[in-house]
Amino acid sequence: MAVSTEKISVHSMADLKNTSDDAIPAYLNSLKFTQSHTLSDTRLALGYSAFVICAATFYWDYKLGFESTKHYTTIAVALYALLNGILTYWIWGVERGSVYIGTNKAGERIEVSSKTEKYTPIYNLSVTTVRKGGKRETVSIKKPFNAWFDKAGHFVALPFQQMLASGVKVVGEADPTKVVEGKKKVAKVEDGETQSMDEKWASLLAESSGVSLDDVAASPAATPGGRKKRGKKA
Repeated sequence: MAVSTEKISVHSMADLKNTSDDAIPAYLNSLKFTQSHTLSDTRLALGYSAFVICAATFYWDYKLGFESTKHYTTIAVALYALLNGILTYWIWGVERGSVYIGTNKAGERIEVSSKTEKYTPIYNLSVTTVRKGGKRETVSIKKPFNAWFDKAGHFVALPFQQMLASGVKVVGEADPTKVVEGKKKVAKVEDGETQSMDEKWASLLAESSGVSLDDVAASPAATPGGRKKRGKKA
């Protein structure tokens, strides 16, 4: 079981989320998914453009003085405000918490976004898969962070990868060894058949009360609309 040597504060929601977010591209890329960097590249381009405008305005003012460059400064400030407005919209309106966009060898697309709620140590994932033919499938996964962080704050990769492989079909197909299927526990009976745990409990209760299962099934209380009459006290 792979355990990260780096340690974070288990009381920091930001650290828990960021570490989990960073683990998603690392895992999916290891499964031969090809990551698309369009969203992050656009965000970086907007941010760097705003920085270049600030640097150029400072240089003009430092070299030529405010009076001779005030018209250019006005234009630069307007462009800077516009770029920051676009950047804010891009982060909150377009990316929306996106942590991964990629495609597998078959050309199927996967989009993963994450979020957390204040004071709630739950990791919320929304995963959309675009299958061949354009069919879209979206699944939501909610898991506590302590499912893959130990008490010391180390990230444990296996349960995190099992969560993705078991919850997202396209990931499970790429890494079937990590798929964990939830199976209902059953109990063996003497005749070789199987019973569910609910049926087993009903059998034990019936035996302890000296009533057969056939009597329990036939009684009015065992039917949905049945009522059991209470005897009068002597």
